[in-house]
Amino acid sequence: MAGRSALIVGNGEPPSRELFAACAREADLVLCADGGADTARRLGRAPDYIAGDLDSVSGPGMAAVAGDRLVRVDADDTGTDMQKVLRLALELGVGRADMLGFTGRRTDHTLWNLSLLRTFGDRLDLRLIDDHCEIRLIRGRVRFRADVGQKLSLCPLDGPAGGIETEGLRWPLRGESLVPGRRDGISNEVTASPVEIRVGRGDLLLCVQRQSASGRIELLE
Repeated sequence: MAGRSALIVGNGEPPSRELFAACAREADLVLCADGGADTARRLGRAPDYIAGDLDSVSGPGMAAVAGDRLVRVDADDTGTDMQKVLRLALELGVGRADMLGFTGRRTDHTLWNLSLLRTFGDRLDLRLIDDHCEIRLIRGRVRFRADVGQKLSLCPLDGPAGGIETEGLRWPLRGESLVPGRRDGISNEVTASPVEIRVGRGDLLLCVQRQSASGRIELLE
């Protein structure tokens, strides 16, 4: 998707300094969901914008952002701070974003955050990343470079995902379906790079286990 790139930081489990730095180097903007601003400051980067009901960010965190770059959304507004910061990203013309600090601590929030990959997936190219895994929603087709032996899983998000075809994996799929609770593509393995995955219908999450703190899979057109 065209547009600016952003690093979006949440108030969940903080990423390592190495992962944060690797993502920040590629971002045009650093957007923070409420208390994620304190995480960004601790890791050496002042936020460009902060969005949320601002009930968890510290005073120094808010002081780092001036004027209309501090976007307060009423606590009674429906939605989480992740939704609020993603709406702001759209307003700022962001087309692609890496999201750190949106896993861990609160499992209920993590599950909800995964569902937002679908909600915003038609307008934003999103990756949910921590030091162990990166997750994206596959829209039709994805092709990427990865290390041979790297573990990945294919997880249907909301009901069956069908017409799935894969290249470069130990256990290939040839037009088959994955169904939540019945057949998931857990713990597959890269045997050749690049890997290609195509989805005919439904919502399918690609979960890739990270090999190092700074390394990420390289998406190809």
